[in-house]
Amino acid sequence: MTTDDHTTFRVAESLQWLVDCVRTGLDGLDQPVTIVDTQGRFVYYNHASALLDGTDPQQMIGCHVLEITPWLDADDSTLLRCLRERVPLVDAYQAYHGAGGQPVHYLHRAFPLLDRDGELIGAMEVGRTVSEMPSDGAARHTPPPDILTRDPAMQRQLAALDIFAVTDLPLLIHGETGTGKELFARRAHAMSRRSARPMISLNCAAIPETLLESTLFGTTRGAFTGAENRKGMFALADGGTLFLDEINSMPQSLQSKLLRVLQDGSYLPLGSQLAQHANVRLIAALNQRPREAIADGRLREDLYYRLNVGCLHIPPLRERRDDIALLAHAFVRRDAAELNPNVTALGDAALAQLQRLPWPGNVRELENAIRRSLLLHGGQGAVLERISLPDDGESPALPPVLPVDGDLHHRLEEAERQWIAQALATHGGNAARAAAALGLPRTTLIGRMQRLGLQA
Repeated sequence: MTTDDHTTFRVAESLQWLVDCVRTGLDGLDQPVTIVDTQGRFVYYNHASALLDGTDPQQMIGCHVLEITPWLDADDSTLLRCLRERVPLVDAYQAYHGAGGQPVHYLHRAFPLLDRDGELIGAMEVGRTVSEMPSDGAARHTPPPDILTRDPAMQRQLAALDIFAVTDLPLLIHGETGTGKELFARRAHAMSRRSARPMISLNCAAIPETLLESTLFGTTRGAFTGAENRKGMFALADGGTLFLDEINSMPQSLQSKLLRVLQDGSYLPLGSQLAQHANVRLIAALNQRPREAIADGRLREDLYYRLNVGCLHIPPLRERRDDIALLAHAFVRRDAAELNPNVTALGDAALAQLQRLPWPGNVRELENAIRRSLLLHGGQGAVLERISLPDDGESPALPPVLPVDGDLHHRLEEAERQWIAQALATHGGNAARAAAALGLPRTTLIGRMQRLGLQA
């Protein structure tokens, strides 16, 4: 048996021992509880979880998370995020259809599971429906997250964030995917007078339009077939902060109802004629510039003016070249002890390689690149000298250096073609995601692709 095989066996054995210890207690809970191994495959699925899903718990064992919830991706799954980020996730929201086809509004708490040596062996998730949320809200005086930067433009935005954070004014944060919009929102919440109350995050693009209104405002019994009295996100975040990501994915008809909340603090649960009051600080985020979202018909102009009391822009990583080394060193210091204790530093060759990349996925992509490189470095010494890119080596994210001679217009066009082609390759040919990564409206990107002869 190789060293890797022995480690894998030891991790699996430790996880199974833990499951056997807690099985009796977890089986008796009326809250859904699941446990996965380091690969994201279920090793435990309690009866409450199976009852909610209408499944046999034994049939779930060995199945991957994304097999059971194919509508999610790795960034939406709290269990997979917990395995990847190695930190607890609290009150992560998810909506889906339950065993009877009824919409279920669901909150997760996910925790990494470690053995006695501190090695990751899996993750556990405890769920509860919105109606099971405590009405008083648990105090969570979490410190404001640190946001590392040397970039002057980024520092100005952070200074503005800290000024706005202590108020109850709404915030509008815009920036490309992966730049850290939710991190900005969490910093604002932690510095506000509402920090002891919950901050609830909701990605508007991850919720079907048919569920989004009930998710936000709640439902009353009889509003639709199977509807019960359930709290929405505004009630859930009472006294705290509600963070709505990708608000430009929200239908304009629903944006008008959100505008009413900002105007007079009231809303109507689905199926109710009795207005409720929202004691919530609203933070919204866009993955494109607000004026572009308005021009594309994805953001109501009147809602923009209501939110635009404090408007913050997070520059993409390619415009913050000095931050690349700063963040890369920080990620190595944070992750090396767990992923590869042999590594103590980042070498000059790796830093030069990082500086040449365009980073369409921004800080999140850089973070994943460092983690991947630590895992694949093996026993090659204490200095990480090479960044392991997807597809084992020379990624198309590393465009060839163009010669300086020749027609300038032709050279610029060729550079533009390479950048767009790389963004499309990085995002699997999805033009909408590539456009967001490049900071362009989708329609503008399509026009440029047609001019340059590129296809999604």
